[in-house]
Amino acid sequence: MRKLLALFTVFIIIFFNGCSKEEKFGVEQFVDRINKTYKAEYKTSDFLLGKNQQEENFLFYEEDNTMVILILNNENQVVGTSLLITDNNIMEEYINKFCRMASILTNLDYQKQIEILEQCEINESNIKNTDSNFTITVGKYKYSVVSNNYSITLFCERV
Repeated sequence: MRKLLALFTVFIIIFFNGCSKEEKFGVEQFVDRINKTYKAEYKTSDFLLGKNQQEENFLFYEEDNTMVILILNNENQVVGTSLLITDNNIMEEYINKFCRMASILTNLDYQKQIEILEQCEINESNIKNTDSNFTITVGKYKYSVVSNNYSITLFCERV
């Protein structure tokens, strides 16, 4: 009986670890998760590769008046997400889109993520097309807003 219990316990430990979502994942897993969770229609092949001034990789995808950006580490795992907005007429819709992206990165459900954004005061009434920026850290993630007369950019990055 003990051998059977020990074998069963080892079996459960091995397979439960296989079912958990890993903290670090690539663009393919990000796209797969956001498509399944929010019925989005992103394709990995639509993301273009870029490099910033520090030679770090990022991926970007333009759609309508926004640009979705995935920030990558040295192993090309997604460590941040960003949404650049050039038209703030439907800001609430864009904040909801950013919330969906951040919830995939942080592995939180949509409702919990929207509560965090509200605590950080990342909402329609606080974000304007003026020169401003602010950053707030919540747990393992840093939320930032950078805005000017031309665009607004929302960031969520792993610290």
